[in-house]
Amino acid sequence: MSINRAEKITIWTAFIAIFSFIIMRVFHDELYLLIPSRTYLFLHSGMEFISFAVSFTMLVLGWLFFVKSLSRQRLFTAALFSVVGLFDMLHALTMEGMPFYRLVGDTSLSLIYAASAQMIGAIGLYIIFRKEDQPIGADKRLPVVSIVLGSGAILAILIYAIGDWFSAEQLAGTGLYYLYSLSETVILMFYLFTIGTILYSNRNERPQALLTIIQALVFFLFSNIQFILGANIHDTDMLFGHVYKLVGYYFLMKGIYFVTIEEPFKQQKRSDSRIHYLAFHDELTGLANRRLFGERLNAEMQRARQNDSRLAIMLLDIDRFKTINDALGHSFGDQMLQAVSQRLRHAAAKPDHVFRMGGDEFVILLPDLESTEAADKHAQALMGLFDAPFVLGEAEYHVTISVGLSFFPKDGESVDVLIKNADTAMYSAKVHRNEFSSYLPEMNVKAHDRLRMESDLRKALEQEQFTLAYQPLINLDSGKVVGVEALVRWHHPQRGLLPPGDFIPLTEENGLILPLGEWVLRAACKQNKAWQDAGLPPIMMSVNLSMRQFRQHGLAERIQSILEQTGMNPRYLDLEITESMTSDVEFATEMLTSLKELGVQISIDDFGTGYSSLVYLKKFPIDKLKIDRSFVNDLDKNGSDAAIVTTITAMAKHLNLKVTAEGVENDEQVRLLRERQCEEAQGFFFTKPIPANLFENWYRHREQII
Repeated sequence: MSINRAEKITIWTAFIAIFSFIIMRVFHDELYLLIPSRTYLFLHSGMEFISFAVSFTMLVLGWLFFVKSLSRQRLFTAALFSVVGLFDMLHALTMEGMPFYRLVGDTSLSLIYAASAQMIGAIGLYIIFRKEDQPIGADKRLPVVSIVLGSGAILAILIYAIGDWFSAEQLAGTGLYYLYSLSETVILMFYLFTIGTILYSNRNERPQALLTIIQALVFFLFSNIQFILGANIHDTDMLFGHVYKLVGYYFLMKGIYFVTIEEPFKQQKRSDSRIHYLAFHDELTGLANRRLFGERLNAEMQRARQNDSRLAIMLLDIDRFKTINDALGHSFGDQMLQAVSQRLRHAAAKPDHVFRMGGDEFVILLPDLESTEAADKHAQALMGLFDAPFVLGEAEYHVTISVGLSFFPKDGESVDVLIKNADTAMYSAKVHRNEFSSYLPEMNVKAHDRLRMESDLRKALEQEQFTLAYQPLINLDSGKVVGVEALVRWHHPQRGLLPPGDFIPLTEENGLILPLGEWVLRAACKQNKAWQDAGLPPIMMSVNLSMRQFRQHGLAERIQSILEQTGMNPRYLDLEITESMTSDVEFATEMLTSLKELGVQISIDDFGTGYSSLVYLKKFPIDKLKIDRSFVNDLDKNGSDAAIVTTITAMAKHLNLKVTAEGVENDEQVRLLRERQCEEAQGFFFTKPIPANLFENWYRHREQII
């Protein structure tokens, strides 16, 4: 078990108390002497009044500073030592040589007050600390202190009158000796009991304040032993006993001070420091945030104006980060952001020039540039950082970034303008991904086009400007049409017919993919049912699911509702997902199972380009693999592509899965696919995607010639 600093201090304090006591006993004869009465009276009175002052201070601290963190132990300790302090003061006032000195039998009123103070303190501390500490209301302060202090005052008055109640013989001789021995034993035992109780009750975690109180109890214990061993009230044994007691009061005061003032002050200081840190730093990555970047950039621009120099900012964004978040979860996304920030920090010339702007955007400040070419070199080096994969858990992940640069003063002379232009350049690079671009004024036109397109997309959904085109799936053995894939198109009022590549990425970023995907699914099911009602034989309708749709809550219920509303049999619906959607195996298995329970078919689209595990692939409830067109394009030219296609088809056959090849464009590809036992194909060789009315005519014509 490890020992913290406070525990080490407590051990050393106890050691010092024990060692000093042993030294005094070993060299007792050399150290022992009788102190003149007046000198002892002066020293003793000073120490007792200090003890009273400490006790009174503890009461004040407990009264004034415990309001927000008041607890049972704190309140009762403060009240207890107000009584102990009172008896210490009475002990000093009734000493021999003081005005209120008075003999009672063979003892004195002063010694009775002293013994009472020790007894009250020892027993009281044990009673307070034997129970678990609990919060207590501030309104309990006055009743508790009044009762305890009032009871102490009554007891003090009763002791003062003790001489009138007991005869001198009752407090003399053997009776006094036994009474004295009993009281000293009780005091020692209760000090030991209290130390043991505190240590046992806090055996798992020992707060510093309680450890300081243990230090006080150790000195109180040895103080009482010194009083027992003293032969004369004016000797050095008694003086050292009072010194031990005074040290005990110091530690007791320190413990109360720590709880009431030092600890809250340190907590407040830590809180203020934490708040200030979070105001200027990102909590997840520890990098400086957008606010601090604005201040630093503004300072660097001021310096660049004075030195007539230039600077640049590089704004970078992780490509397809939303896909990573949707596929692997936000917790994994946070780990990726932390890994990226670490790599950027270690690679930067000055780590404090790396900032996180928010989300998956980071910015790097490049002051004192000699030329724009130097910034380009920095950007190229930055891109190179991401060539190596990120190892998270037991897997490796490759990510790319898009980077935008803007220069001061060429591209702007304010913080906001420089950031805006770097952002514009970054989005220009993001069109192709894994690139960097320097800002050009004409990029603003593209940025405005992007904003207009987003606005137009919302109108398109409201006005149903979208339409579907259908590309057939052909059985390679029979040549018959076995299905179609629904592909969305946008009839833009000004731009004409737009392919999905022009607007789907934008819908994935802004969330419009969810209502658009639901519209595509409904329209495709409705059209397939219409074809069946028109006399066409039932065929499969393939519809692509986006990552966001796949992660959407209640997806199975939504699809079931659409099937019921359109009246289409679930067996003729084929839902296509990508490999990246299955990275979260537990979620993917649960979602795919719920979809299969509807009775639909499930295909993995673009197979071979993702990072799904073959171990998990056999466990997924899927029906078909669709070989990505990148392997089919050069099938008749590239032996590696042919080997990959052969491997996929052989694997699918063993897993009882169908295989469809995408992007088929010539006879030779068809022949090679047949040889490799690929069952289905689609591509321009058969027909390009066509509207619903043309597809029906095309289908009837093809059936006649086969």
